[in-house]
Amino acid sequence: MQVATAPAAAAGRADLALRLYRMMVRVRFFEEFCIDLRKRNEVVANTYPSLGQEASVAVAAALGPDDVVFPSYRSRPAFFGRGVTAEDHFVEMLATPDSTLHGREVFHHASFPAKGVMPGSSMIGGWLPMAAGYALTQKMEGGKGITACHMGDGTFGAGDLHETLNLAGIWKLPFMLVCENNGYQVSQHWSKMRVQREMRAYFEPHGFTCLEVDGNDALAVYDAALHGRGIAAGGTPVLLDCFTYRMGSYSSHFPEPRKGIEQEKADWLAKDPLARGRDACAGLGLSLQQLDQAVGEERAQITAAWKRAQARARSQPESKIS
Repeated sequence: MQVATAPAAAAGRADLALRLYRMMVRVRFFEEFCIDLRKRNEVVANTYPSLGQEASVAVAAALGPDDVVFPSYRSRPAFFGRGVTAEDHFVEMLATPDSTLHGREVFHHASFPAKGVMPGSSMIGGWLPMAAGYALTQKMEGGKGITACHMGDGTFGAGDLHETLNLAGIWKLPFMLVCENNGYQVSQHWSKMRVQREMRAYFEPHGFTCLEVDGNDALAVYDAALHGRGIAAGGTPVLLDCFTYRMGSYSSHFPEPRKGIEQEKADWLAKDPLARGRDACAGLGLSLQQLDQAVGEERAQITAAWKRAQARARSQPESKIS
């Protein structure tokens, strides 16, 4: 077996860092664009932003072609990490007849099975049993894939979660549960919802291998997800506990419900995943010019995708904004 040389390995790491950085930039610009559309009443679809949590894009990027992901309603990075495009999303927002939902549901419920993105749910925790069921199918059919499922730590109070943990552990499913542990359930601090912020104590008794990671460090999340994927593929369910923070509002139609968080937000702003991703790229030898070019390209592509989606909507008279 040929072993990669140190320069080749470094170049590969730099390429990965840039790819993850571009994905995070894409997520942020897309969500900011959607929120602005809502403010201007150009759409009625609401966005649940992942501002501050974009590094979770690295989980989907670490998955293999036989794997699938079940996102939560706030897991927009999971979509982009699996190759779903901004235009794919905009078409759902505009509810064109060629969209997957045809306007019958909010756009964040769209699924793209061909790209490994399965349906979600607005019922807190409701998608977790579905994800475990898919993992059971993967095991019964003897496939090589695993199921990755995203949740926020606010899901801890949902009975569906605990039933899922029990079955995943008993059946030894190829299952990786990704907790975007931002410390809040809507407005309630984690300390009012459970004894420990870390999920390890709750998951390990169910037979999960628990991996804790800095959820604002995209490269660290990628490495942990790749490691966790290997464990899950071997028949041991995995928890990837990503410590992060929601910097934005709860949704585009729901004002900030948390009170007295000014200092907390300021502390986490210093850990902004995009800024850290940019620093990581620079540390791996990428120039600021390259990074600025990437940012400019991503911003332009979001705007172009919206215009293409509008053109598709206009070419189909029976479509209407959802």
